[in-house]
Amino acid sequence: MYCHSNAEDLGRVYQFCSMVRLQFQVHVLAIEYPGYGLCPGRPTEASVIENASLGLQFLRQVLQWPPEEILIMGRSIGCGPALSIASLNKVHGLILVCPFLSVRALCREYLGTWSEYFEDRFPNERWMSLVKSPLLLIHGRKDQVVPFSHGHQLFTKCRARKRMVFPESMHHNTNLLNDPSFFVLPMIEFFGLPDYTFDELTIPRWVYKFSPPPCITGTGPLTSEDCSADATTKATARRQAPALDASPRASPLRTESPGFSALSTRPLVKQPGNEPVQSPVATLSDGTVMVQASHVACEAICLDSD
Repeated sequence: MYCHSNAEDLGRVYQFCSMVRLQFQVHVLAIEYPGYGLCPGRPTEASVIENASLGLQFLRQVLQWPPEEILIMGRSIGCGPALSIASLNKVHGLILVCPFLSVRALCREYLGTWSEYFEDRFPNERWMSLVKSPLLLIHGRKDQVVPFSHGHQLFTKCRARKRMVFPESMHHNTNLLNDPSFFVLPMIEFFGLPDYTFDELTIPRWVYKFSPPPCITGTGPLTSEDCSADATTKATARRQAPALDASPRASPLRTESPGFSALSTRPLVKQPGNEPVQSPVATLSDGTVMVQASHVACEAICLDSD
C-alpha cells in the first residue's frame, strides 16, 4: 500500500506503482488524499490518515489479505499516514522514504523559533516508537527539503527489526528506480521479494459497479455475500504480471453513482461527430482498477498482478 508525496497524485504515481508491481511481482494499492487529484475534500492530518486507514480496511476486510503479507510504504508527506497506520497495525513491513520527525520539527529547520506558532501535525517521532513491523528507511544525504537528520533520528527511535539506506547522491525527489542500490536491492534483501504465492485475489463485484458494501460505508459488517464467488471477479495472483501497455493514456475521468464514483484511465473511445466517451468498465486491460469512493473520502489504484 503506497502513500505518495506532497507533489504527486494518483496520475503521477501510476508509472512508479506499475514498475514496483513488475519489479517485485506484487499487487499495489495507492491511496489518494482529499483535495489531491479528483479526490474531494480538504487535506488535513485527520482526513489523510482516514483515507489511508480505509485503504488498509479495504485490503483486510474486503480483499481478505492477511496483515503478514502487507507492506506499507510512504514517501515524504506520505510517511505521516504510513507511520500512523503502522503504529497501530503490525504488518509484513514498513518502508519510509525521506521521512520527517513532524511538521513542526520540519518548519523549525526553516523558521527557527517561529515554528512554535504552528500547530504540530504528523508526530512521526512519537508514532515510530510504537511500530512493531520491520522497517526499511531510505533517506538521501543530499535531501534539501527534509534534512537527512530527520530520517536518522526516526531510525534510532524504531525498536523493531530495521535497516537504513542513505545514498550519498540521492535528493528528496530522486527517482528511486534510477539506481538499484537506492530502493530495489534493499527491498529484495530486506523483505525477500519477490515472494511468490498462488492464492487467488478476489475483487468484489461492487468495486466494478461503484456501490460499496455496508462494511465500507459503515452501515454494517462485511458479509460473505460481499466477497462470494458469484459476486466477484477472480484474478489469480500468479505474480506473473503481463507487459504493460506503453501507449499513452487519457487523463482519468469521473463516473458518478449514488455515494460512490470510479476513475478509469482506459483510452477514450471516439465516436464520429461526438466528444470522446469513456467505457463504463473501471478495469484496464493491464489489470488496473482505479476506484474513488467519494462517500467515504477514499481514492485508490489497485494494481492486480494477474
